[in-house]
Amino acid sequence: MILKCVIIQRLIMSGIKDQDRIEALRKRLYERGKPTVQRENHRLSNTKENLHTTWKASPKLKPLAPEPESIEPSVEESSNTLTMAPKKQKRRYRMKLVLAGVIFFVLAVGVSSTFLIFGNKSISAENITIAVTGPFTIGGGETLPIQVGITNDNTVAIESATLIVEYPRGTLSATDERTELRTEHLSLDQVASGETINVPLRALVFGEENDEKIIKVSIEYRVQGSNATFFKEADPLRFKINSSPVTVQVTALRKVSSGQETDVTLVITSNAPTVLPEILVKAEYPLGFDFTSSEPSPFSAQNVWLIKNLEPEASKTIVIKGIVVGKETDEYAINFTVGVPSERDQQTLASVFATAQTEFEIEHPFLTIDLEIAGETNGTVVIEPGQHSGASIEITNTLSDTLYDIVVEVQLGGNALSDLDVGPPNGFYDSLNNKIIWDVSNAPELSELFPGKKTRLAFGIEPSEEILRTPQITLDVNVRARRVSETQVAETLIGTAKSVIKVSSAPQVRTDVGFNNGVFSDSGPVPPVAEQKTNYSLSFMIENGSNDIADVVTTATLPSYVTWLDKTSGAGDISYDPSRRVVTWKVGGVDANAASFGSFQVSLLPSLSQVGLTPVLLSEQRLKATDLFTGTVVRDVNSAITTEMSLEAGHSRDNGRVVE
Repeated sequence: MILKCVIIQRLIMSGIKDQDRIEALRKRLYERGKPTVQRENHRLSNTKENLHTTWKASPKLKPLAPEPESIEPSVEESSNTLTMAPKKQKRRYRMKLVLAGVIFFVLAVGVSSTFLIFGNKSISAENITIAVTGPFTIGGGETLPIQVGITNDNTVAIESATLIVEYPRGTLSATDERTELRTEHLSLDQVASGETINVPLRALVFGEENDEKIIKVSIEYRVQGSNATFFKEADPLRFKINSSPVTVQVTALRKVSSGQETDVTLVITSNAPTVLPEILVKAEYPLGFDFTSSEPSPFSAQNVWLIKNLEPEASKTIVIKGIVVGKETDEYAINFTVGVPSERDQQTLASVFATAQTEFEIEHPFLTIDLEIAGETNGTVVIEPGQHSGASIEITNTLSDTLYDIVVEVQLGGNALSDLDVGPPNGFYDSLNNKIIWDVSNAPELSELFPGKKTRLAFGIEPSEEILRTPQITLDVNVRARRVSETQVAETLIGTAKSVIKVSSAPQVRTDVGFNNGVFSDSGPVPPVAEQKTNYSLSFMIENGSNDIADVVTTATLPSYVTWLDKTSGAGDISYDPSRRVVTWKVGGVDANAASFGSFQVSLLPSLSQVGLTPVLLSEQRLKATDLFTGTVVRDVNSAITTEMSLEAGHSRDNGRVVE
């Protein structure tokens, strides 16, 4: 049957298009039991023909093409031609049929063998089932139980199987709460044919309330005899956080004045059944908020706090102080985020527990507060050491509403603060907290302040002289008042002012006169004799005060009867201008509480008119320098130096008076 189909196909492919012949052939092939038609056989002729074994063409002979009518084949030639042609065609045709049948048979055997050998042992990912089960809702910070089932329905085992679990950000290990889970690889080794393996997993999940989380599970495996790695992914496990592990509450003033310092109180409360480790609190400040301080201090920068452990139902409070700066009607917001810190970066949140926000609205200052110290208002005041300064606070109500129950506090600080020298004429001085307080009890005028009205409070202050370096006193004024808003709701308003008292350095310049005091070799009579030369050594000295000074310059003038000998020694540079007769000593810089020295030599030639007098060797010395702490210029002046030398150096009395 197969052979018949092949023959028909080959005939069609050979280009047989005669439908009648095809039908006749098909009829003969499918006829069964019909007697074979006897065909007449032709007898072959035994006539021998003389044929040339070689063929030579005569160049002289030209073959003549016979006329078609004159060439007639003989009966025997015609019979041989008709007999041989069909036999050759039949043999070729049968060989083609046999060859086609053999090829078809080989292909059929190959396909069937392949199917029989390998068909029942093929590996397919469709035959591997991964099922992930777990709760659909869970509270933030609770342990999530997960069950992963792997079934191998292939006829052969899978090898080197690895279960891959991808957790959402911020997930922590249930066994080690400090370890963040991201992608977990679990080795399953081999899963036999028809075997089911169940893998239990546990993890601590976090997130905001109603957050939807996804856990992805997949498996990688190999098969025997292959280095290729295959992959199968399960449907992800989706669950929702039905409660946050913490709650966040923010308390702050809604309306503030530009430049006003305000407090923002953040309370984080645990809502989890277990201890929450390492909670990260992060704040995002607007451009108009200038951070001042916080309690507790930030863990990093000025906006990151870390709570080591938060017990169930426990709370942690963070108070942030800052100044809000902006134009009226501007609105600002501080955003807070609480969550789990990343294992790689402790300042980055891996998962968010809760968020909160507080908003500020800039309004017109309800109070104008002027803090005046030594004639300077709301700024830095520089005073000299030991100087007593009077201070006053003037408060003006700039609103159209009356202010009630005003409380004024002056917080004093700084290293130069002296309790005994703070003396307010009224109010209460809290020496323990270094605070002056005025309220209705000691200043009745603060009970109410009508629109546009002012009130004034005064006190005195004096810095301590015992501070050896950069003494200063800080004054922070905080004013609280109550008003009734348009909605008849009582509002607390706050106003602030700041000032700093800096105590300047007090350098002093001194000059001594000597004779053969070890610096230079001096000569001449002592006491000086009229019309005779006497050489003297003059020594500069600068004693600095509590602050570093720079650009220190001391100048003095030589009288006409004193000659510059151009001999100098000591720190800095000492020079002389002969045209102006000015001696200049440039020291450069002098550290706080340090001293600097310099010397030079002069010659005195007194006249008879100076007999009985003590001549001046050097006019008054003037010191000028820059105080590096206060930024101000400090000065000092020392009186003129005469020929009279110190008795303590062993000189007799009137050793500088000119004699004849």
